[in-house]
Amino acid sequence: MRIQKARKSGQSLVEYGLVLALIAIVAILVVKAVGTKTTSTFDNVQTQMTSQGVATTSPTAASS
Repeated sequence: MRIQKARKSGQSLVEYGLVLALIAIVAILVVKAVGTKTTSTFDNVQTQMTSQGVATTSPTAASS
């Protein structure tokens, strides 16, 4: 009786581990996709501002 309970408990832990790994993989992919899109958007804004003479191509340090 105790052996069956231990097997079920171990099986549940493995299932939770697999679900957690799947959630982590999906979260990483989403963050990566959003990061790429955000970078592309900022690059586009910088290009537009530079072409209109509003900004330079190199970032400057903020003064304190």
